[in-house]
Amino acid sequence: MKRPACGGPAGRGALLALACALTGAGCAAADPVPVPAPATGTRDAAQWLRTIQAAALHQNFSGTIVYQHGEDMHASHIVHSSEGGVVRERVLTLDGLPREFIRVGDETQCLYPRLQRVVIEQRARPVFPNIAEPVSAEVSSHYDVRRVGRERVAGSDCEVVELIARDELRYGYRLWVEPASGLLLRAQTLGADGAAIEQVSFTDLHLGEAIDPAQLRPTWQTAGWQVERRPSEPTQLQTQGWRITAPAGFHRLAEVVRRFLGHGAAPAKDGTPAPVVERSTLQAVYSDGLATVSVFIDPSPGRHGPGEERQRRGSVTAVMRQVDDATVTVVGEVPPATAQSIADSVERIAPAH
Repeated sequence: MKRPACGGPAGRGALLALACALTGAGCAAADPVPVPAPATGTRDAAQWLRTIQAAALHQNFSGTIVYQHGEDMHASHIVHSSEGGVVRERVLTLDGLPREFIRVGDETQCLYPRLQRVVIEQRARPVFPNIAEPVSAEVSSHYDVRRVGRERVAGSDCEVVELIARDELRYGYRLWVEPASGLLLRAQTLGADGAAIEQVSFTDLHLGEAIDPAQLRPTWQTAGWQVERRPSEPTQLQTQGWRITAPAGFHRLAEVVRRFLGHGAAPAKDGTPAPVVERSTLQAVYSDGLATVSVFIDPSPGRHGPGEERQRRGSVTAVMRQVDDATVTVVGEVPPATAQSIADSVERIAPAH
């Protein structure tokens, strides 16, 4: 399930915080073009997801989105415009630490006013109400579709459908879709027992209206703020000396080298922080068309110590383990056993030339 803003909700453990920081930018392929919506009763999983993708990209909308997991609840305000063929979006968190995310086309600026810092990323991964990565027809072989009925969300009548996972490698989903536009208004991630693990939903929505350009401008003046760019370069893990075996139905979307600022060594004995240097991390991204998993390989030996660590929050599982002289972190919206199997599959190989 795609969160309402990149960076994830505050309050996660150290491992999940690291994973969220690393996954702020994704590597999706080119935006899909709109597809005609087939008759409601005949859609398979892939057709539902393509309809949702097209609406999330090409409809104008604004409103309040609430993400809920257990007793935790986080709200964001979103404004989305596709006028002139360019996607523009502003997402402002409404609780916790103030943050704002400004997207224009392929670039997203993450604003952190307390730090007076702007982080610029390319190809930020899609967030709610865009639920999926690029969809292949094969996704329908991993999810059965069941129509539940109709319910109102944020004042709109919606078609309610369930995508039921055919194996234990992935979660199921319950989706509330506004039928005229195809826009997703609510989504629940379902466990093996069919109970909701987490959900994200519009609580109010303005759909199909013209967007005032002023609504897309940053809340804060950022002149004089620190600006950090997080570039990435395509690569092949085999040439870097690594191999990953993905679970059935998960396809590789990208393999990149990501560069970002980080501490270059352990703190000094007197507590003096380590100097900030540019670091490089390998990232591989996998998706089955709904769930997305990222694998990060940090070449810094012993940075996180020996052993293995696993954390879970809502539908997100993170697993960290040492492989030779590198730290491997797997984070994704998959059951813990799936994330663990991916982490266990990472291995060193002779670099391919």
